[in-house]
Amino acid sequence: MDVDSLTTTQKAAFDQLQALTNGGDPEVAIGVLSSVDWDVQRAAEVIFDGGAPSRPERSPESHIEEFEVDDSEQGLLSGRRSGREFRQVESNSLSSFVARPIRLVFNIIAIPLYPLFSLLRFIFRALRLPLPNLGPFTFSTLPYRPLGPGPGREAKDPKSVAERWVLSLEEETGAICISRSGRKRANGNGASTATGVAGPSNLTARGSAWEDTEGERDVKLLPDFFLGSYEDFARTCQKDMKIGCVVIVSEEHDDVAEFKRSTLTDPTFVRLIQENDILVWGGDIRDRDAWSASQKLQATTYPFVAFIALQPRRAPASAAPPAPTMTILSRHQGPSIPSTSAPTAAQTLVKHLNEQLLPRVNPFLAKLRAQEAERERERALRAEQDRAFEESRKRDAERAQQRALEERAAAEEKKRAAQAEARAADERRKAEEAKKLWDAHRMAWRRWIRRGLVMREPRPGETARGKTMRVGVRMPDGRRVVRFFGENDTLTALYAYVDSLSIPPEFVQDADPTTPPEGGWVGEDGLVGEMAKSGKTAEKWWGFRLALAYPRREIAWEPEKRLGDVDVLKGGGQVVVEFVADEDAKGKRKASAGDAEDDEYHTEESD
Repeated sequence: MDVDSLTTTQKAAFDQLQALTNGGDPEVAIGVLSSVDWDVQRAAEVIFDGGAPSRPERSPESHIEEFEVDDSEQGLLSGRRSGREFRQVESNSLSSFVARPIRLVFNIIAIPLYPLFSLLRFIFRALRLPLPNLGPFTFSTLPYRPLGPGPGREAKDPKSVAERWVLSLEEETGAICISRSGRKRANGNGASTATGVAGPSNLTARGSAWEDTEGERDVKLLPDFFLGSYEDFARTCQKDMKIGCVVIVSEEHDDVAEFKRSTLTDPTFVRLIQENDILVWGGDIRDRDAWSASQKLQATTYPFVAFIALQPRRAPASAAPPAPTMTILSRHQGPSIPSTSAPTAAQTLVKHLNEQLLPRVNPFLAKLRAQEAERERERALRAEQDRAFEESRKRDAERAQQRALEERAAAEEKKRAAQAEARAADERRKAEEAKKLWDAHRMAWRRWIRRGLVMREPRPGETARGKTMRVGVRMPDGRRVVRFFGENDTLTALYAYVDSLSIPPEFVQDADPTTPPEGGWVGEDGLVGEMAKSGKTAEKWWGFRLALAYPRREIAWEPEKRLGDVDVLKGGGQVVVEFVADEDAKGKRKASAGDAEDDEYHTEESD
């Protein structure tokens, strides 16, 4: 079917669909319209959704009312006309019939230049420069856009669609949203977050002034946009009792580009929006959600700005006041030039907000917030009373149960105490026996070590054992002894000497055994074998550790290690002895270590 063969009604529907989808193949558009009986709304749904839509039905949502400043017109949108009826988008005839074919040809020619366009877009965005405006051919429209939403507009997630639109707005205007600019406000009262399934708004609490950081005074700013669907936005405004600002644009209108650059980035307008905590939502009618919002708000031309908020319903004086409903406070649509009188100029919107909308709406919203706070306080009070009553009832029941269980618990506790005492006594007896056996075993090894591993002191002028070292030893009981060793002596000789100091005087050295106990190996190998056989670590087997007095450096025992190879003992030194409690006989010799609150060894500075 050819365009010239269409009737007047069919041609009007064809022009409407072409304006909505930003042009495309006429044969495809005619085919889609003919398949849905020339219903523009259903044809648009087929193009955007990729399937045949169902007949539009009225949404059982809360009514949205409209009022002017004098309240002369306040009624339900759904009651006056079909909110889903597609309305003709007004645009300049020259732009519609001349610019569109030229743009289509230009887009086809520009397909090989996609990489260059992407690079230029990235550079302009990185430098925070607005994209150049070439009349009907804006920089953002250079890539070819086929009929329908296209691959980039197939996203069903409203949040993704909103984020994409905001990023495109930032690229086109060279501005950034307040939440991403690092701009802070002074004298803020706290944080206020617009929650919703689509994601929160990044608004902060109302403040008296902004804090402009150095280097940001010349940065153009955009309001923070709610990222989500229009329905979520309206519900958030209703739940949080805030004023909502709806911004809808259409790239088919020549006035939109100037509106984005002048109105949406106007510092006074942005500051007024931010300081009054007004939620902002925006979109392009090429996206399904924005188109649906434009029908509900009865937009007739673009750019379109509407303010919505909760307002009281009209009711007879004798009737009880009905619950407030979401109301269209005002609509502003058309060009933003001239800046002093145009419907969507920043100065016009600021004057409307300051002189008409805010003085009338804010008191009512403040009253609603106060009532909600009072209801919340009453609910919290009732919940606290119910909780106190329930806790009192539980305490009474617990007391009754406690009295019934006290006698049985006392008997069981007495029985457990007796059993525990018996087990403790048995464990103490076994521990004492094991301790006696281990002490006797260690004393036998200690006496053999004194005879077999403790080396005599080097004689004056003796060089076979290396350079003579002077080592002072401080015992935990306060004794001090000095011993000379050779650098070639092993660390085992030092440990053996310190271990021999714990032998009581009644065991004379001449009576010490000449062979290891239990027939062990002779020399240091026998000592290593004994440690492995006992299953104890070297520190637990010796029962003590050696450490340099100051600064404290532990000297761990290692077999066959020369004293000259111990860094902290080169040239000699002062060491302290620290007893180590054995896990099988805890507390061994701890009483002789001095005060339990100190670090378990004495130094010369502590005397």
